[in-house]
Amino acid sequence: MTTHQVETTTPVDNRYRTVTLTFAGDGECSACGHEDAPLYSGGELASVCPACVAATFPPPPWEGDCPPEKADVVITHTRADGTLLEGSRKGDGIFEAIRPHGWRYFPSLGSLGLTHSRDTSADRYKIDPAAKAIRELGFTVCIVVNEDERRAFADAEADREQRAESRAERFEDRASRATASSDASYQRSKQISERFYMGQPILVGHHSEGRARRDHARMDNAMRKSINEGERAKHWAQRAESSGAYAEHRTNPARTLRRIETKEADLRGVVRWQRGESNNGHSVRLSPAVVVELSRRRDELTEEVGYWRSIVAKAAAEGFKVWGADDFTKGDFVRSRGSWYEVLRVNKKSLTVAWNLRLSPRTVMTAADATFEDGQVGRQPVDYSDVKTRMGAGDMARYLERDRTPSIADAKALMDGVTAASPQNQDQPPAEVEGSADIPERLRALLAEGEQMLRLPESEWSFTSSRGQVYRVRMVTGRDVTSDLHFQVRTVDAKGTAVGVGKDWSGTLEVIREHATAAGEHGGKQCQRCGRVWGKGLGSPQTPATCTPGHWSYCDRAAVPVEQDTPVSAPAKPKTKKRTSGPKMVIVTAAYGSRQARMVYANGRGTVREDIPATFIDAPEGVKFNEGPASAAVWQGVDEALEKAGFVRLGGNSGRTGSPGKGIRAKITEREDEPPRAEVAPETQDTDSQAN
Repeated sequence: MTTHQVETTTPVDNRYRTVTLTFAGDGECSACGHEDAPLYSGGELASVCPACVAATFPPPPWEGDCPPEKADVVITHTRADGTLLEGSRKGDGIFEAIRPHGWRYFPSLGSLGLTHSRDTSADRYKIDPAAKAIRELGFTVCIVVNEDERRAFADAEADREQRAESRAERFEDRASRATASSDASYQRSKQISERFYMGQPILVGHHSEGRARRDHARMDNAMRKSINEGERAKHWAQRAESSGAYAEHRTNPARTLRRIETKEADLRGVVRWQRGESNNGHSVRLSPAVVVELSRRRDELTEEVGYWRSIVAKAAAEGFKVWGADDFTKGDFVRSRGSWYEVLRVNKKSLTVAWNLRLSPRTVMTAADATFEDGQVGRQPVDYSDVKTRMGAGDMARYLERDRTPSIADAKALMDGVTAASPQNQDQPPAEVEGSADIPERLRALLAEGEQMLRLPESEWSFTSSRGQVYRVRMVTGRDVTSDLHFQVRTVDAKGTAVGVGKDWSGTLEVIREHATAAGEHGGKQCQRCGRVWGKGLGSPQTPATCTPGHWSYCDRAAVPVEQDTPVSAPAKPKTKKRTSGPKMVIVTAAYGSRQARMVYANGRGTVREDIPATFIDAPEGVKFNEGPASAAVWQGVDEALEKAGFVRLGGNSGRTGSPGKGIRAKITEREDEPPRAEVAPETQDTDSQAN
């Protein structure tokens, strides 16, 4: 039992008393009968809870020069509303006097107050100096503090999210106005520059010199304003994006788990202080005011931890995995921060994994990679909240044998496949699959169970046709439990390296095997159905005339020997002359943070085609063009619009030029497989231009 003797000020009747409080253990309060509460003794008190201590030593209803109704300035503090000041008028000098102490004006409240004072105790290091500064101006001050008036943590969090949404809307409006101002300034500068379109210099001594210099100055000022407004629009767009992501950031499950650990550590520290013990080398004096404040803090932390645990439970119900020590064994591999690490030790709150700084960053870090010349193994901890997924040692070895790095989707699919088997069938040997003697053991087991194979991320096996051609069959994915499986067949060399172009077919494994074998045996034969010629290998790049997968189930059985006069390759399609009257470029503009972009067609010089209407691109649901016309969603919509119009963009994203303020340009060309649609009208030429 620890005893702390402190002097406590009780200004209820303006008398000072010395009170000695000691922690008397946890149990039932002798005064109110409250159970499971920390008990304190001292003076006339004997084994009472913090609520009875607060009733015995109540705080003063007000402090200062006079009661609130008679004071010139009243400073109030509650945990629900924060610290506010009432009684100040514009020009009375109070704001200038208290501003250095952290006070500011809140337009939404129409009052002065302290920032970040809600849901916390009163900051007397800012309140008392402010009251002193106000008294020096000749005003009377009254301070009213009520720490028991607070709001639930869930209500406070909902209010913070709503305020973040309001900020996002406000910042989006500012970004939109700045973008409009930037565009207007740019158009004004461009309009002035049309006078000097052909490079007309300033004629010194000519009567137009003065006007030309003024135009140059106006053009420069307008362009500078356009650039500055564009930067300001980008700034507010980033602020809007950050505010809009507040709720997602706060409720991120992995981040919430780390927050819970921090709050639980704070809660344990408060409990130690309540018992009169030291917390991380710091101790407090157990006065009545401190006992009551520690009780409030304990209740708030308990409520906050419960709220965040409900957030994690909701995420877990939606599919989020909460990792723990029971999910890992020594030798497993864990995915964390973009790499795979071999687990060396499983701890209660973290994993000890292999680590070698000299090989960092490395996609897969094994214990052998982390072993140094002296036999020491490098290691580092990984918190369970940083774990993305796991993979067994055997599965990882199979990936490493093929020089492949598994993805998170691969590991998740393997975990789903392992857990999908029913417990009663795990002891039974897998059924034999017809014609599967050369299939790996793991794939044979999954083939026998059917449904598990749908969840297998990537399994492959190979066979040799009657002509000695080697093929590799890889299961890509399954559509659903009732339909056929989806396979990819690819020609490989003797080392297993793919040398052909992979093509996809749907069907059972036996059908795929039969079709692939037939393709190898039909080399040099012509299909009676489609007239195409089979090549030497399935999907070989040297034989582009291979029968299409759509005719696969018919053409492989209808193959016949090729006649002598039949050409080996299919006749080439006649090339159609490209029209030169169509547009050669698109110009895309969009405001930062907007939800709509504008695309216009232009000729090769960048002159907008007035005869072709502009196309507007809407952002997908829940997406905004936060990067202006450079947003990925904008160009995805541009490609879709061009495809509908019969055009294709050249050079990909590397072929884009221009700036967000002027519009980003990209060259286009007509698709060779189909003519342009009716949405884009051909360029019209007048008689004079044709004559010229």
